[in-house]
Amino acid sequence: MRQAIKAALFLAASLLTALPLPGTALAQASSPDVATGATLYADHCAKCHMANGAGGKMFGSVASADLRAPGLEQTYHNNDNLILRAVLEAKDQDDVPLNKPMHAWKGKLTTTQARDIIAYLHTLRS
Repeated sequence: MRQAIKAALFLAASLLTALPLPGTALAQASSPDVATGATLYADHCAKCHMANGAGGKMFGSVASADLRAPGLEQTYHNNDNLILRAVLEAKDQDDVPLNKPMHAWKGKLTTTQARDIIAYLHTLRS
């Protein structure tokens, strides 16, 4: 019985210490930063998707995607997690690989950086 109580207390303490406190860096990391996203977009995305997000740059017979709203949101069912998967894993809204030369940015961008870019993309309008 004592062993079970100790185990339960240990589990509860572990869960509590894993939660971020309000105002900490972990808690703040959940809010994407549009300004940071704009800089990251300019550095990593604009050369293929154009500065305004309109895409259309040709790579053989494939044109880069238009990343502007509202088309982006409609394509990805208003689901930022699907857009995140497109950025990090190069998979579309149906989990199918995107056309080359779009590559997966996982390992090159963090999830936080990708979310910042997505926040910026929501500001681009067609």
